[in-house]
Amino acid sequence: METLNILFESPLGIVIFISAYLLGSIPFGFLIAKIFLGYDIRTVGSGNIGMTNMVRTGGKIPGIATFVFDVGKGSLAVFIAIYFVKLEQLPEIVTILAAFLAVFGHTCSIFLKFKGGKGVATTVGVLLIFNIKMFLAFGLTWLLVFIVKRISSLSALIALLILPIATFYFYHFSGKFYLSLILSSYIILLHHENIKRLLQGSENKLKTSK
Repeated sequence: METLNILFESPLGIVIFISAYLLGSIPFGFLIAKIFLGYDIRTVGSGNIGMTNMVRTGGKIPGIATFVFDVGKGSLAVFIAIYFVKLEQLPEIVTILAAFLAVFGHTCSIFLKFKGGKGVATTVGVLLIFNIKMFLAFGLTWLLVFIVKRISSLSALIALLILPIATFYFYHFSGKFYLSLILSSYIILLHHENIKRLLQGSENKLKTSK
């Protein structure tokens, strides 16, 4: 109850949450495609604003740029949260909620009428700053599966399944574990169409646009 009071009564906590959501909401994939490539990424390929669709429709360089910026906004949101949580001695749940809101912002962007991407790259950015062990568990799993299968969605889904298991191994029932569980469950749900295609054997491997 004391933690909830701090969350709802602290103006700084509210500012952290709003900042995390707004940072996560910046649709870098949409902006890169619109400004530099001259098309609306939501109308081509899978319609997703993330790295995978950018690589397929715009090429490697725009795809890498999208990934870097999406990772960066997740990292920045968590960095800001951690800084002020330590400065003002706020409870850890503030950082945990800010981390989720950064990912939620990407998937439900206020700048795109509350639509967005699937949050994998932003999750990578969140984990990079939030906890290095969680980042490595997710990132290495994604990389290993992708090297073997070359399917981005499958790599993400397996990494999302491994993340809470690895986090529980290191931290048991802690705030870190609950964040990993919430993020994994949420992003897996957003991949429901990919899961259908994977089960049907029709999910495409990652190929660049010519």
